[in-house]
Amino acid sequence: MIDEKLDAYLMLFVRQELRPFKTSDVIHFLRNSGIEVSSAEIKALLDTHPYVFHLSKKEYISRAGCFTGRIFSIKPTKFEIDNGILIPGDRFMPFSDMEMLPNELSLLFNGNLVPQKTGTYPLSELMSHYQLYGEEYAAQFLAMDPCNRDTDYSVNDFMLPAKLDLTVYDFSRIYEESGFVYGDRLVFTLMDWDQGVFSGTACCERKENPFEKSEYEKLRSKWYSIFEKALKNSFEMNGPGSSIEEQLAMTYLYSMKDLSVPYCGSVEEFLQKSKTIAITDYGVESRLWIVGEQIPAVGNWSKSEDLEKYSENTLYKIIGLPIADSIVNAFIMDSLYRDETDASEILPRIIKKPTILNRMQEELFLLHLHRLHGIIRKSYNKFADYKIGKIRQDTLSFYSELLMIICELDRCTDAVADMPQQELVILSQLFGHTSKLIESLLFQPNVSDKDLSTFRLSLEGMEFSFGEIRKPLEAVIKKDRMNGFSISRNKG
Repeated sequence: MIDEKLDAYLMLFVRQELRPFKTSDVIHFLRNSGIEVSSAEIKALLDTHPYVFHLSKKEYISRAGCFTGRIFSIKPTKFEIDNGILIPGDRFMPFSDMEMLPNELSLLFNGNLVPQKTGTYPLSELMSHYQLYGEEYAAQFLAMDPCNRDTDYSVNDFMLPAKLDLTVYDFSRIYEESGFVYGDRLVFTLMDWDQGVFSGTACCERKENPFEKSEYEKLRSKWYSIFEKALKNSFEMNGPGSSIEEQLAMTYLYSMKDLSVPYCGSVEEFLQKSKTIAITDYGVESRLWIVGEQIPAVGNWSKSEDLEKYSENTLYKIIGLPIADSIVNAFIMDSLYRDETDASEILPRIIKKPTILNRMQEELFLLHLHRLHGIIRKSYNKFADYKIGKIRQDTLSFYSELLMIICELDRCTDAVADMPQQELVILSQLFGHTSKLIESLLFQPNVSDKDLSTFRLSLEGMEFSFGEIRKPLEAVIKKDRMNGFSISRNKG
């Protein structure tokens, strides 16, 4: 189980360190904070940390260090200029902290903080600025704006109205004083990644002959070509990644010198212009990919060390299960919610198929459950747990179904590349989403009815998606069993 103090201080380090660093730098920082930790443990944490990039075998850089001082541009729409606003949406991606909502950013112009304002705007004008979150999440990000927190859009499956309240930035004075017109752009520099502070300037290009390209326009056309090449290189190296945001972050990381320049274009404009790259479906999510190509489940970016890297802080090395400590904790809390005193009652709810573990693995797992059950029981408060007990129970049951089919597929003799690719992608995504949902339930003691409604909707959506992919995957397992039976029978 990750020590909470270690986790907090490591987060503090990566949010503030702007220079490239090594594991020894992190260990020195932690020791000064009274935390002793091994180099191997720190390496494992850094290799999977969402705010850390690998620069070389021994060197890392934080997102704060990667993007601070870098520049990018936004081209406001005619609607925004006419209304004197800037809709932040996804346009600060990947330069901003991915955990910060668009309204939480601070924008400076000439050293002055740009004020925010709220208004009601056509949904059609808003959605295009949220596309990089993926179609599956765009409505949820709009619904999370402070203007909409009292409205539970999850009851209608996040079907948003034709007009929506939203927090935007008031650029009326900036547009007016700079003589801003449609076609001009705003160039931003990231000043403080941790606090989400950006400084902007207006870039108003005027030319004598409107039919001729200016020097900046020529350079910007070249920028789009460089960006496309860098994006395709990222596809080759890193595949579809965990999100569109990660795809963009890796693209900028390795081509920052060419992409973070005064005449840069924007991702938004690139996607409007490009005929080779577009947002496409990837399982139940969205990714950037080459037009006309399906994103495979595996590719050149798949590395043999991935299993070891991503099985850290799970029970994989002990009993062969890719189940995180936090998920085990949730199963134990569910047991306490059920008023159970014997931890052995938990095991059949996690391992629903008796052939998954051998006797030794089962005994090790039971010892682990008994030990953690005793620790968590001391501080468990059922009264504080009653609101989330049922939804957590249902989510854990679904998690076990996913875990069992993953374990059975892992035992199949067929190569992954020969299995149904999109079904594997969706299974992996559902497993990740379910894990995150369980973890969020674990660490949200003051959950609201609106949050519970959203959790329930998410679970129902995942159960529906699993129902659509289950048969092809079970067919792979059944075929493998039949082949194994046939070989055994022939040997006999």
